[in-house]
Amino acid sequence: MESNINSNTGFVERIVGRIADTLASTSAPAVTSYELARQVFGLLDAAQDEAPKKVYQSVLLSLLNTHLLTPMELVTPKAYLLFGRSSASPSEVVCSLDPFAYVSHLSAMEHHGLTDRFPKILYMTRPPAAEWRKQAAVRAAKDLGERLSSYEEAGLPKLVPPKIPSVGNTVIQFYERSQLGAFRLVGGSNLRVATIGRVFLDMLREPALCGGIQHVVDIYKREAKRYLKLIVDEVDRHGQPIDKVRVGYMLSDVCKLDAPEFSSWQQFAQRGGSRKLDAEGEYVPNYSERWLLSINVPSLTHLEDGDE
Repeated sequence: MESNINSNTGFVERIVGRIADTLASTSAPAVTSYELARQVFGLLDAAQDEAPKKVYQSVLLSLLNTHLLTPMELVTPKAYLLFGRSSASPSEVVCSLDPFAYVSHLSAMEHHGLTDRFPKILYMTRPPAAEWRKQAAVRAAKDLGERLSSYEEAGLPKLVPPKIPSVGNTVIQFYERSQLGAFRLVGGSNLRVATIGRVFLDMLREPALCGGIQHVVDIYKREAKRYLKLIVDEVDRHGQPIDKVRVGYMLSDVCKLDAPEFSSWQQFAQRGGSRKLDAEGEYVPNYSERWLLSINVPSLTHLEDGDE
């Protein structure tokens, strides 16, 4: 009967076929249970009686049985790798599973060719939990429109922050920070990577996640001139006062570069035990007269001693 069309095998097979075509056309190597359920729900007629959750489970089982999807171990909520995408990088997989995360720190440095180190850990940044949920609510409302409440009432998977401890042999480390202006989408893929400006900002915010403070100093000396405008624009727009002091010192005193913004950044210079170039290092009395910053990096102390 027409009213029971959702229940028969042919109906599920047609849904499976359309979902398979959609998955084949995407550049993403993995899919979340939310994204899969959303696609299935979008193919159902709101007037039909069959429970959407039952249809979703039938479609999922069929995709698993035909090996078009492979469950990802350890990832929660459930997520699946797509057939034929085994060559995808861990960063592409994570970006597929967390729509608000992007590659950052040493991993982004590697992507941009700033470091010759190959991190065993994949560093990712995403918004803090409350902000993540707000963005998820906006995304779900856009995805489902006026059928959002029906989707939720059906008990289908929700868009929530995934837990991804590893992808293959790569350990994933998430860092939470506002993503405003922080990343760019790599053309032809779902990969999101921190911008050059944000990478240089993060180097001095969290040097331990960027190969250590000396590695950061070496990269600033070698590359900052090339990317000066991008660095200054990022720090001026999104940097905190202490960020402007640290980056200002590195660019002006260490790299011997200049920019009009430095004069306004100097207003944030002030003495204090927490005002250190390396935020994670011990305070030392050696400091910059201009930036009132403890220069607690041994290789730079000579700059403040007058021995250049």
